[in-house]
Amino acid sequence: MIVKPIEYPYRVLQLESLLSRIKVNHPTISLINQDYQWKLAGYRGEKAVDFPLSFLPDDDYFILHDLRLWDGKHFFQIDVLILHAKYALILEVKNIVGELYFDTDLHQMIRIKGKEKEAFPDPILQVNRLKRQLKGWLAVNQFSDIPIYPLVVFSNTKSILRLSPTQITIFKNTVIHKEYLPELIPKLTDSYKTTFLQPDERKKLIKLLKRKHTPLDTEILHKYQVDKKDIITGVKCAYFNQFLMQKHMQHWYCPKCEHKENHVLIPNLKDYYFLFGEKITNSQLRTFLQIDSIYTASRLLAKLNLKVTGSGKKTVHHLSLNLFKSELGGN
Repeated sequence: MIVKPIEYPYRVLQLESLLSRIKVNHPTISLINQDYQWKLAGYRGEKAVDFPLSFLPDDDYFILHDLRLWDGKHFFQIDVLILHAKYALILEVKNIVGELYFDTDLHQMIRIKGKEKEAFPDPILQVNRLKRQLKGWLAVNQFSDIPIYPLVVFSNTKSILRLSPTQITIFKNTVIHKEYLPELIPKLTDSYKTTFLQPDERKKLIKLLKRKHTPLDTEILHKYQVDKKDIITGVKCAYFNQFLMQKHMQHWYCPKCEHKENHVLIPNLKDYYFLFGEKITNSQLRTFLQIDSIYTASRLLAKLNLKVTGSGKKTVHHLSLNLFKSELGGN
């Protein structure tokens, strides 16, 4: 049973807004795009494991996606955590295409794709570190006896795993393709003989994990050294693909292609929210959407029925994620 479903990552939403509005000549744009592709691939990889996991009995296995917890010194993120009465299972999910070689002596993974060779961190090392961190977290929260099994899962069917005979002997039940999950997990369950989590304790632990989960929320412009002046303002015309639309009466109008549109406020405010945060003033709205009239901006904000703090020129309107639910990806 999925008790914490996978969600479209907040960081991906931030990167999408950033890529849609950053000036094309910005020096970090290639890094931003690379990070976006990587994080989007990670999300798709995690989503792909839900199907093989659906073959597990709902009453026995409780699945939590994307847990980010604090161990007292560092945050650590678990792609998928599966709780059973006998043990906890960590899935470190990798969505990587190519031939993958594991160097367990130097602790790296080598991907060969065509003529290109690329090094990645050792996922076995990663998942074992997560095991230690989760073990410490459970101990602090009075769940110290639960055994933890770490598993590296490759979600892409085009991943070719290259392990030596010795590595296969050692890691055959540690590094797998996602298709093997419905076969391996029951075998692991049978190998554990003692029950550590009674139903009430399991319910308590799930509630605690969800409450302690801390989503990543960073100032995206600061992370990629993007100045506000490098962000394109205005309202984009869907047909001309330029930020040229102007507010005219009850609609928005593109002077280049003469396209008219009524519903552009929410999609464009979404970009503001993920780039600058939830607070917006009348002046900031006018600057971001290139609106001249303070009264037009006031009417637009009033229609949104937002939480408001302050008064007069210090009035601040508070955007919320729920406002943009229909605009978010991954649904």
